[in-house]
Order: sequence, then structure tokens, then C-alpha cells
Amino acid sequence: MFEEELTLLVCQYINTHFRVKYKSNRDFSLACGIDEKTGRLIKQGSYNMSLKLLNQICFAHNVKMSEVLLAIGE
Repeated sequence: MFEEELTLLVCQYINTHFRVKYKSNRDFSLACGIDEKTGRLIKQGSYNMSLKLLNQICFAHNVKMSEVLLAIGE
């Protein structure tokens, strides 16, 4: 799998499973402890996040990072 595809899959998973719980990008970003710009880039599907950031977002939603990776097929 190419890096761009993986980036898109991770962002899509976050958008469909985590972001839907929030009214705004600001609410999502605050809940995850990330910058609003990072939240917007994730929403656009164009943010190549580190494992640390992915883990931080997963932790904020009480989900194991391994569950996310299994769900997207990696």
C-alpha cells in the first residue's frame, strides 16, 4: 500500500468513526488535544500523521490504535 493511500484510509476512518460525535472541527480538536489546523487537514484527508498523533486521537476516544489499523486493513 502506498503512503498516500494509507494516509487517506486513516483520515477516512477518523472522519467516519470519531469526528461524527462533534459539532465542529474545534470541538473535535479540543477533545483530541490537537491543533485546529491539524483537525482540518485530517478532515480533508490530506494529513500524514505520526503514530504518536494517531495514538493520541485513539486514546481520546478510548480505542486501541491496533483496532484502527485492523479496520483499515494494515
